[in-house]
Amino acid sequence: MVFGGNPREAIGPNMLYRNIKPLLVEAIQVKEAVDVPTDGGVLHAKRGDWLIRDAHGNLTRCDDADFKCTFESLETSRRLEEFAEAKHWGC
Repeated sequence: MVFGGNPREAIGPNMLYRNIKPLLVEAIQVKEAVDVPTDGGVLHAKRGDWLIRDAHGNLTRCDDADFKCTFESLETSRRLEEFAEAKHWGC
C-alpha cells in the first residue's frame, strides 16, 4: 500500500488491547536509592521502587503504584526458572 498522506489509510482504525497473558516475574522492593549496572546501562531506582526480572533475564524498574496495579503475588517458594510452559512467553 502506498501511503497517500492520511495516516488512517496506512494504519487502520484505532484498536484497544488488554493484557490477558500471565507474565511471571521476580521482583524485589528497593529500601534505599540504588544504581544497578545492566547490559543496557545503569538502572536508577528510588526508595520504594521495584526491580523486576522477567523470564528472559531482563531487569527493569517500576514505581510502587504501577507495580501494585500490575502485579499480584504468587505464593510459592519456586524460582522463576522452575516454571515451564509448552511454548516460550511472548508472541
